[in-house]
Amino acid sequence: MSSTPSNPGKPETSSPEAQAEYYANRVAEPDAETRVPRGMSRRALLGVSGAAAVAGGLASGIGRSDARAMADTLGGRGLTGSITDVKHVVILMQENRSFDHYYGTLPGVRGFSDKQALEYPDGTTIFQQPDASRTDGGRLLPFRLDSANFNAQNADGLDHSWNGGHAAWNKGGWNRWVGAKGEQTMGHFTRDDIPFHFQLADEFTICDNYFCSMIGPTTPNRIFQWSGTNNAPGAVGAPAIDNPADYNPVYHWSTYPEQLEKAGITWATFANDEVGDGGGPDGYLGDYGDNPLWLFQAYHDALASTDPQVQRLAERGGLHGGTWKPSTGLGKQIHHVLADFEAACDNGTLPQVSYVVAPYGWSEHPAASPDYGAHYQNTVLQAVFRNPALWESTVVLINYDENDGYFDHVVPPLAEPGTPQEYVDGLPVGYGTRVPMTVVSPWSRGGWVDSQVFDHTSVIRFLEAWTGVRDHNISAWRRQISGDLTSCFDFAHPDFSIPRIPDTAPLLLAADADSLKPPVQAPAIGAQVMMQQEKAARRHRPIPYQQNANVAVDRTTGRISLAMVNTGTAAVSMSVYPNIRLPFQATPFTVSAAAPKSYLWDASQTDGQYDFSVYGPNRFLRRFAGTVVQGRHQDVGLPSVTAEIVSGRQRTVRLALHNDGAADIRFTLVANDFSTVHKDVWVSGHATRQVDWELVDGYYDVVVTANTGTGFRYRFAGHVE
Repeated sequence: MSSTPSNPGKPETSSPEAQAEYYANRVAEPDAETRVPRGMSRRALLGVSGAAAVAGGLASGIGRSDARAMADTLGGRGLTGSITDVKHVVILMQENRSFDHYYGTLPGVRGFSDKQALEYPDGTTIFQQPDASRTDGGRLLPFRLDSANFNAQNADGLDHSWNGGHAAWNKGGWNRWVGAKGEQTMGHFTRDDIPFHFQLADEFTICDNYFCSMIGPTTPNRIFQWSGTNNAPGAVGAPAIDNPADYNPVYHWSTYPEQLEKAGITWATFANDEVGDGGGPDGYLGDYGDNPLWLFQAYHDALASTDPQVQRLAERGGLHGGTWKPSTGLGKQIHHVLADFEAACDNGTLPQVSYVVAPYGWSEHPAASPDYGAHYQNTVLQAVFRNPALWESTVVLINYDENDGYFDHVVPPLAEPGTPQEYVDGLPVGYGTRVPMTVVSPWSRGGWVDSQVFDHTSVIRFLEAWTGVRDHNISAWRRQISGDLTSCFDFAHPDFSIPRIPDTAPLLLAADADSLKPPVQAPAIGAQVMMQQEKAARRHRPIPYQQNANVAVDRTTGRISLAMVNTGTAAVSMSVYPNIRLPFQATPFTVSAAAPKSYLWDASQTDGQYDFSVYGPNRFLRRFAGTVVQGRHQDVGLPSVTAEIVSGRQRTVRLALHNDGAADIRFTLVANDFSTVHKDVWVSGHATRQVDWELVDGYYDVVVTANTGTGFRYRFAGHVE
């Protein structure tokens, strides 16, 4: 046995020296025999089809009729049709990929075709990131990292530090991605590059509103999933905002596995026990320092105990005696790396909760390849699939700790300044950037998307809902904002069929061959094209929000009052942005049924003009722009519009078009997304007309203007549950 390695923390910055020193020789050089023809896509290599069948689900293996028959006999199988049917939860947290970076072109999710994206005052959107080096407009759009022709899969990591992340955040403007991360930040993959990941999303449920927990690097985000916080009040080691040295105890607060242990819930950490955080060929062994339980004092205290019952905490936590075995040189043999996990699945000894931690080479952390990550994920899943009793009672959660430095366009939730545990030195802890989460289970089959807000504490919340064991560290605000993942499941209608996933081993050959290709590069000047998503429908899970916002204009004082409401059962984070005169930055509000919020714009300070937007989850957007006409003017048309959310079987958005003046007004209603409706509605003086706006799968996006010459333009977008 070798002693515990003393490794420096993982690099978080993008300095060439830091990146080169850390990542040098971490990916083995390819053999000539492993070369894959240049220009061949990963999808062609695996023979995976497209997404044409997403809307109906893509189950294969056991037929749909058989799956329904299984669901019809729940009672005969001893099942309850509830969360109690879950017997095992497997948690696999991979490394450093953003949602748009992986799934920006996936159909049916909030991706590159999103028309409710954050708008900037100059008329551009968050997709058009400022880039002073570009002479074709000074903006950089998302661009494909083409694995067929470039060394995209092995591209190096970007800045993902606390400071770099907050530079990109820029007080909620999220408009400094290129300056903080470099041009590669806008790079993304498609189905042709990562076919396994896309197929898994097509077969099961993907969350398109799942965020990393903080704006910063790996370790603090991981400890959110294992402990519920990075900022336990008064605890030694808090706040955690950077990557400490691996394997040394620096944190002194309780973790969720300790609560499971006390409650008698069986759990274990599955990670290779060789070398620790190795480099070169040994980068495919060990745990890359990604098991954060090594960093908590309680596990080292347990390791030092002479009481076997106490020592069990350290053993289940993956500290395996506090030492590492020497390298076997078998890191590229996946069944060696995952031997313990596969044995537990095959033997029926998998505990109730399993944390699976990959070595660097299999973790997808740039420059480690998504191809290797796909094979690692697939091996984990196949171990579960091949044991029918295990598959029919298991949930596998596959998420990513943070985004590395890769761009994502969805504005994360933001706590009000001063919220306990959510600010450090005046900067918000989170939420960080959106990252992937795929929910694999018989209760999440069929190509669904869940747009409820989640973060890494949601994994703990799901375990809470299932085991009844409560975590003590999650902040009160996060408990309001983040869901518990139960909306991802339909426990009453399981589908026990197993998808036919191609052998992913050929991807390893492709990844190794890629290092012979040229490095990735941003598009040539004048060659930029905005990427679009694949065209296919995707079913959406119901979520617990019902958001609305309207304004009232006081023509005497010149003040515009925004009222934000949410009649759903869960709170939402909304952010208000000024579009004129004031600095472009977010003002956050937490809005619940019990706590509506308001915002005031004083047009007397802006020459009578107003223009501001409010953004919330699941495509919620309002924008209100116009000019306040002083109260003494009554002989003109005075437009206003309010929206009423009508839920239920006849759900709609009911727009009330008001004319508080004497002259007739022509309102023009134009669909900005989801449909092509265009209506002109005349409203006479001192009258109101109502219009029920067409919904498409519950979504709406309509712009209302008036012919009054006052710049009146209101926009209403969102979803009606």
